[in-house]
Amino acid sequence: MPTTLEIFTAEAPDILAVHWGWVIALGVGIGVLGILAIMRARIATTIAVGLLGVLLSVSGVAILLFAFITHGFWTEFFIHVLWAVLITLTGFVLITRPTIGAEAITVLIAFYFIAEGITIIGFAFASHIGGLWFYIVQGLMALLLGCLLAVGWPLTGLWAIGTFIGIDLLFKSWLLISLGLGLRAISEGPLF
Repeated sequence: MPTTLEIFTAEAPDILAVHWGWVIALGVGIGVLGILAIMRARIATTIAVGLLGVLLSVSGVAILLFAFITHGFWTEFFIHVLWAVLITLTGFVLITRPTIGAEAITVLIAFYFIAEGITIIGFAFASHIGGLWFYIVQGLMALLLGCLLAVGWPLTGLWAIGTFIGIDLLFKSWLLISLGLGLRAISEGPLF
């Protein structure tokens, strides 16, 4: 059975297949950003939390405008206004105090990983499926990662988010480079 990447590269638009070099260049650029995010994890964490604060503030203003534009019951109006105020305040705190916001987000991530690890291990033992050890290893890794974040908190809050973003960017980079090489295989056009 063909994979999704094989299906996409077989049915890729001609213009994308001809300019496969740009896809590889994008992958390399994202890879460089991923390496920089890992090397400067604290700065990447601050930027990411500040960007999240901006997005929350903008969405809070949009919700407030939505509350005044739409007509409905007074209870819905006040719920929308309360929601908008809470989201805007959260965004404002993340913009003005990014390190405190990063520490709070890191605690949430740590508890998420701990809960995920316990759930995956419980699922592995309860379901009696093949490949039991893969689920147990995945659950143990999530549990270990969550415990490491929780034990090292608040210091982990300063670098964890930036490191996770850098690792995610590296995986996306590898995906784009492999996509570009797959597109190259179906089109031997010029590099750029």
